[in-house]
This record gives sequence, C-alpha cells and structure tokens, in this order.
Amino acid sequence: MKEIKPTCHPEGVYSGKRVCYELGICYKTLRKYKKIGLIKPLNPENRLRSKYSGESIINCWLSLSYI
Repeated sequence: MKEIKPTCHPEGVYSGKRVCYELGICYKTLRKYKKIGLIKPLNPENRLRSKYSGESIINCWLSLSYI
C-alpha cells in the first residue's frame, strides 16, 4: 500500500483498476478488502465492473494507515 494519501477526488467514480493504482495494491487485495468491508462498491450488484467512489478509496486508505 502507498504511504501517501490517494489523489482521487472524493466525489469521483473510479474503476477497480484505478482503485488498485491509487492504493498501491493488486486486484486480489482489493477483493479481500471488499470482502472484509474496508471498501464498498457503488454498484454491488454488478460483480464484473465494480465502481468505487473517491470517498470510499480515501476512507479505506485512512483506515489502513492507522493499523
């Protein structure tokens, strides 16, 4: 995971690939974070093309940076 805060806009909508880039993680780690509830997609019914808000990306980073 990256040590610097993600640069995404809190009101933006981002793909899984961009989330992985912003957090500095791989897609398997993103799935793990989603499974344990650290990050939640905007469209949970669409499992193939999940979209995430910038706010959820930043909140995930904040919760992981305090661990």
